[in-house]
Amino acid sequence: MKNLLCYQCINYLRTKNYIPPFSIFILFIVVNYTFVPNPILDSYSFTSIMLFFLMGWFTITVFHAEEEGQKIITILHSKGQSAYNRSLFIVCVAIAFCLSTVSVIYPTLIGAFSEPPSVLHLLMGFLSHFSLSVLAIALSAIFTRELIRDRQNTWWGVLSILIIAVVIATLKNAILQVKGLIWLLPPVHLVLEMMSSDDSLKYIPTVFYWQFAWIFIYSMLWIGLFFFFLRHKRKW
Repeated sequence: MKNLLCYQCINYLRTKNYIPPFSIFILFIVVNYTFVPNPILDSYSFTSIMLFFLMGWFTITVFHAEEEGQKIITILHSKGQSAYNRSLFIVCVAIAFCLSTVSVIYPTLIGAFSEPPSVLHLLMGFLSHFSLSVLAIALSAIFTRELIRDRQNTWWGVLSILIIAVVIATLKNAILQVKGLIWLLPPVHLVLEMMSSDDSLKYIPTVFYWQFAWIFIYSMLWIGLFFFFLRHKRKW
């Protein structure tokens, strides 16, 4: 797996497909913190939603980094298609981790906030960015060419599901009228609710940890669904 991961990373860097989303990420972060001071948690909430959409873009570029012919050769040299796709997920998560860290550290270093953020603020900021990034990876992977043949449908599918996930977050009160439905939908609303807390928060409530945990569990379920569809697609 180590050699496969090294190959995937090198191959992805060679494609240069990461340049557009990464450039937009840098531009957005710089522009967002041009004017100071800014509230801490509200700012992190805003940039975490931005990263949520960009990670959908990164995910597609990672999964589509190889041409079909080269991909088949790589699968033959790896331990099967499952190992191949696991390596792609790991690359995506690594990108999410790095960008989440930059999103939290950059405004702190330039003094963009109204007060120096505490460890509590930094932890919540990182978890909000990283959890939504992993969620975006899980949702977007379903629309990669592994399961969707038409490239155009891939991009429309990713964009649609990410937008729907954010829209759902604004309609929580209406959705709660249908018992149990909220548990089936992408939990973007949990991050928005937690990050709407006041900057004077003295400690992270225990329920916040459970909510972040649920976002990661929900993401893992979608990734499991990806591999389930992948196995059955071979049989079809």
